Amino acid sequence: MKNSKLAGKIQEEIEKLLNLSEDYIEKEVGVHAIEKGLLKQLLRLGLEILKCIICEKLKKTEGYVPNLPGDNEYENKGKKERKYLSLFGHLTIERPSYWNRELGDFQKLDEYLKLPIGIYWSYNIQELVGETSTETDYRESVRIMNSLLSLGLSGKSSERNVDRLGEYVECFYGSAVNENEEEGINFSAGFDGKGVPKIKPSKEIRDNPKERLQRGQKRGVKQMATVSVTSSFTPQQRTAESIIAGLMGKEEADKSEDGVRVEDENKTDNKLHKNIHRRGFLADQEGAIEYGIQEIKRRMSNPKSRFVVPIDAGIGLEEKVLSCVKKYKLKSKFDGIILDIVHVSEYVWDAATAIFGEKSKFRRGWVRVVLKDLLESKTDKVIKDLQLNCDKTDLSENKKEQIKKAITYFTNHQHKMDYKKFLKKGYPISSSIVESTCKHLVKDRMEQSGMRWSCSGAQNMLDVRAVKINGDMSKFMDFVIQKDRKVELIKKAA
Repeated sequence: MKNSKLAGKIQEEIEKLLNLSEDYIEKEVGVHAIEKGLLKQLLRLGLEILKCIICEKLKKTEGYVPNLPGDNEYENKGKKERKYLSLFGHLTIERPSYWNRELGDFQKLDEYLKLPIGIYWSYNIQELVGETSTETDYRESVRIMNSLLSLGLSGKSSERNVDRLGEYVECFYGSAVNENEEEGINFSAGFDGKGVPKIKPSKEIRDNPKERLQRGQKRGVKQMATVSVTSSFTPQQRTAESIIAGLMGKEEADKSEDGVRVEDENKTDNKLHKNIHRRGFLADQEGAIEYGIQEIKRRMSNPKSRFVVPIDAGIGLEEKVLSCVKKYKLKSKFDGIILDIVHVSEYVWDAATAIFGEKSKFRRGWVRVVLKDLLESKTDKVIKDLQLNCDKTDLSENKKEQIKKAITYFTNHQHKMDYKKFLKKGYPISSSIVESTCKHLVKDRMEQSGMRWSCSGAQNMLDVRAVKINGDMSKFMDFVIQKDRKVELIKKAA
């Protein structure tokens, strides 16, 4: 390497760096300008070193025989250029191109260095831009990298990068790469939906893109994304008082029926969960539920493992969960569907407002008593008391209708409200973890100002964002690099 022309260029860049440093010492320059100048020169130096390393690696490919299908005889077809965008900047790599009877054109250097296939971006740039674009819009996702590294990336290229990476996510999570460590024996699966603004132009807009929308027209509609959240947890027994404290406010933690102070156990169910795995599925509630139940089955390695499904009363959720439990033969390990206590409490508050009025001093105490009855699995008593309030109090029809909604809700879902048993077993009784995931995974990115999504674009973003939120980005990119080679070789062999 000492005798190569590139080595001489490296030395030139080092001299420039030293001279630049001397200039900064002598001149009155702000430290911010010094940082920018040094970074710019270091990038140039890094680019020359990278060129030098690739040049030396090229020499080593003369005896390199890739592990490929068919015979290993190659015919040299001369030199061929390819573009490559590294963290240090753009470069052109000139390397011999070979021809194989089964594979056609083939470049040994590309295989030897695991250069990206189908895109000229470095895998490092793919990862950094992919991760950033899951948090902000595509143009903004490349702004900082362009500012620091002068790479000339565009928002459109950032979008294409997410679309490319998104194609690997399903395979990644279906492989053995995603192994959880030190799982417990208790598991939870949750499912909920969140709307994604879709691109759906009217016929007039399609025919004339410049046509302005008339009053009442909409450029897009929302399509439901169903979120699947699975986790393991350590059972934690809690009292009805501690749950009420969490639902009604901290001051409730200092009360009990007999006036004795109870310890503040105002802990959310979210703190029970660990090894949380999240995915989002556009317009596929059934697919999301099936994925979550399969994920639970895969993770339950202990013969004593059990799982529960805390959810709200969303349409179709219960039937599809039970269908999947039966399909994957998990009935013996299934401890039931748990109706989200937060949604239950909302019906209690609405009934209290109908009975007492929003500003009544009796409203809060009544809610507390009803919640305690529900948490002690006295749902029959609560339903009867609500019915009595409907029958024997002088309420307007609207207020009676509000109470009847609570009665209907509790009656229809009573089989999922055995909270006394669930609390005794230390199970989570709220679906807050999946609801917070809906906000974080879907809303925070997909509903930013003015955003509209195509079906494929939305699903790819949900997939890559899930990888990022799950903390799997590094493992995922290792998988992409490995998969890239196999996919390309299979394509060529075919």
